[in-house]
Amino acid sequence: MRAILTALAVTLALPAAAETVTLGDLVITRPALRATPPAAPVAAGFLSVENTGAMEDKLIGADIDPAVAGMVQLHQMAMADGVMQMSEMTDGILLPPGAKVDLVPGGLHLMLMQMTQPLEPGQAHDVTLSFEKAGEITLAMPVLTLAEIREAAAEMLDGMEMPEGEGELSR
Repeated sequence: MRAILTALAVTLALPAAAETVTLGDLVITRPALRATPPAAPVAAGFLSVENTGAMEDKLIGADIDPAVAGMVQLHQMAMADGVMQMSEMTDGILLPPGAKVDLVPGGLHLMLMQMTQPLEPGQAHDVTLSFEKAGEITLAMPVLTLAEIREAAAEMLDGMEMPEGEGELSR
């Protein structure tokens, strides 16, 4: 019993943002939701997806408990004529074979809309990701502060500068 409790304590002490899960050929790392102030109407979610397979896949949707948010959309931020614009990715987010796609601040991201409660650091919420070929997976996404999100994003991008509105795609 003591060994089980010790293992549980070690697991709980690990940063949840470091979680890695596999769904078929997809390796999903660093899931996180950004903390929000009270009464914020939207929130954002971030993660990295590596497609280790030989065929492309696509992130086609996401869902969260309606007690947290009314809907989740796939979004992209991009510069257009010197103005940052956000748009829904209605066709999904392409995951080419052998590539890693990072959902990070200022680029591709999950947009939680119609928030029903604030997201507070230290919480975690289940988010179900839907992929065209790999299917669905539900992740416990920890709520992190903006500073923690930026630190995780910088690590995802191997210390590179944050993307200027385009989701970062690397091979």
